[in-house]
Amino acid sequence: MPLLAIGFVLLHAMSILLLPGHAMAASYVFLVVAPLLACAFAVRRGLMMGLAPAQGWSLAALSMLLWTLGMASSLYQDLFLSNSNLAPGETMLLYILYGVPISYAVAIVGVESRSHIQRGIDAVLAALLGYLYFVLMFSWTTLQGVSSQQSAQMIAYMFDVENAFLAVMTTVRFFAADAPRQRHLFAAMASFTWLYGISSAYYNHHVALDISPNIGTLYDVMVDVPFLVFILMAWRMPSRIPLTLNPPLGLVRFVRIGSPLLLALSVLAIALLVLRQRFALGVAGVVIAVIGYGLRSILSQVRQIETADRLRSDHTMLAELALHDGLTGLLNRRAFEEAIGREWRQALRTQQAVSLLLIDVDMFKQYNDRYGHLAGDACLRDVAAILTQAVQRPMDLLARYGGEEFVLILPSTPLAGAKEVADRLCKLVRQLNLPHDDSPIQRITVSIGAASIVPTHDALPDALIASADRALYEAKRKGRNRFELAT
Repeated sequence: MPLLAIGFVLLHAMSILLLPGHAMAASYVFLVVAPLLACAFAVRRGLMMGLAPAQGWSLAALSMLLWTLGMASSLYQDLFLSNSNLAPGETMLLYILYGVPISYAVAIVGVESRSHIQRGIDAVLAALLGYLYFVLMFSWTTLQGVSSQQSAQMIAYMFDVENAFLAVMTTVRFFAADAPRQRHLFAAMASFTWLYGISSAYYNHHVALDISPNIGTLYDVMVDVPFLVFILMAWRMPSRIPLTLNPPLGLVRFVRIGSPLLLALSVLAIALLVLRQRFALGVAGVVIAVIGYGLRSILSQVRQIETADRLRSDHTMLAELALHDGLTGLLNRRAFEEAIGREWRQALRTQQAVSLLLIDVDMFKQYNDRYGHLAGDACLRDVAAILTQAVQRPMDLLARYGGEEFVLILPSTPLAGAKEVADRLCKLVRQLNLPHDDSPIQRITVSIGAASIVPTHDALPDALIASADRALYEAKRKGRNRFELAT
């Protein structure tokens, strides 16, 4: 592909040298074909990566097409109308408008979570930018062309400003790109805009306005170069485009947030220039640019608030899930450990007793071996449900302690109260009548160890848990299906 590009340039130069009588027509062929090929390669890359405007390649193709139309208009003026004017208005406008799709790409490509309303606002701003260019351009020229050398110079300077703006913005987007597709797009755009800006400035100021006002000299060859470089960049795969070493996250975020502002600033700048010629239109442009960007900012803030609310909701849900047992729906051991510490501190302040029940499903291993693990899971869910129903006070906390064990915290409850609750739980589980052929009474039962303590500063919650565990062991030793109180 690089050799073909070099061959294109050489062929262009040879056609001018070998056909001096038809140098203008021959040169125009190459000057139209080069941007047209660039447009075709942008469409080709767009078909591979997506033709949606948010992907950028369709906008690049539109930019190249506008420039092609500008050159075709120039060809028509020179060859068919014999218009020797330096800057026919129709032609100059198309050259100016080529930058609008690039400005639009800088504003929207890589900007995430964009709503249809925001896309509509950006489209309105882009259309307004094109119209203001039209008005500004025709303040210096007419369809026939400029009336003075000074007007031609003003148009050349306008091109310089536009090209410099596009080159800087596409370069910033390239250095802030953290995705291969965006990096590829803006590498091609930045390469093109810099080369085009330099060659255009030289050609407009030193060739068209001084050395050779007509097409058909070897200077024309320099116009091919930016388009051929764009073609080479569009041809390359994204993975082969170099990336600055991990662009700073702050820069990436800043550019993504600030890119939409560039379109509004472009409209604002052109509107201020139009103020002298058409005051009302200039003011309208300023107002629309400010309101348009303001609406975009409001919509972005609304979306950020919605996202933050969703994140908070998800965080709350995840926090709840992290504290609950997936099988039984009860609080898990982590939640119990947080709760026992909290209740211990509260009891320490009030000097009231806190009681603890450790509840173990009797002979659960044998139940799993006989009926299977699915039946074992169902058994644990049923036991958890009946234990939950038996908890009568909102302050009491029931959790799955691990395996077939459950734990119940009874704040502000002495041992006598714990005894009543333990007795009730044993009876309710028996009344479930869940079959268990390996149990002495042929059904599921529980053993419970109960302990109660008034906390002191030199004791820890582990002392209460250890007492309840010893009582549970004693209940199992004495035959299960019962509760024991810690002494």
